[in-house]
Amino acid sequence: MKVKDLKINQLIEIEVNQDEKTEYLPSRIEEIKEKYIYISMPMRKGALLPMRLGEEIKIILRQKNGTFGFFTKIAGRRREPIPYLIIDKPERFISVNQKREFVRLEVNLSVRFRVVDGDNRGPIEEGMTIDISAGGILFSTQADIKAGQKIEMELQLSDKESFFSQAHAIRVFERGKHEKNSVRVAIEYDDISESQRDRIFRFIFEKQREWIQKGIL
Repeated sequence: MKVKDLKINQLIEIEVNQDEKTEYLPSRIEEIKEKYIYISMPMRKGALLPMRLGEEIKIILRQKNGTFGFFTKIAGRRREPIPYLIIDKPERFISVNQKREFVRLEVNLSVRFRVVDGDNRGPIEEGMTIDISAGGILFSTQADIKAGQKIEMELQLSDKESFFSQAHAIRVFERGKHEKNSVRVAIEYDDISESQRDRIFRFIFEKQREWIQKGIL
């Protein structure tokens, strides 16, 4: 990958290391200058992530031909018209190969699913997400589901857009007394493509951006 391959509106990730944990927060290239790149300020747990001038950060870009990254420094910050960072344009890229820890967004979306056991498929059940990420979702449902079971799911991202995936339940929490006898289920997507994962990644980014513009965050 070369510097000329960078594009305005290109989704990127900012690597953040905290408490011995590495996360990749969504951002986007807003503008490209001769020496600098303007990127959207990242968010973590519903708040803009404070970053210091001169701080060195790592940017991740995921392409069809691989994952690349570069180290840069924060040269400036702006708040209007949207919060963004000004970073030094890279001189070179490095190949990146690491397990991702996906940022989660607390949002309520409709989810429909059914348990799959070999060739047998159960009835369509319904639930509501508690949070979502590009790796899986946490949702609540009144249906019976057990950890380890495979499911087919449809996540309603908007009135016009749905996300379909094979998945499996990695954890099922005990039914809560104050949740109308619902159960919380954590699932992980199975074998989804990078383009599918980017759809969720882009949804999270755009939703955060929308909430900032509306003053919700």
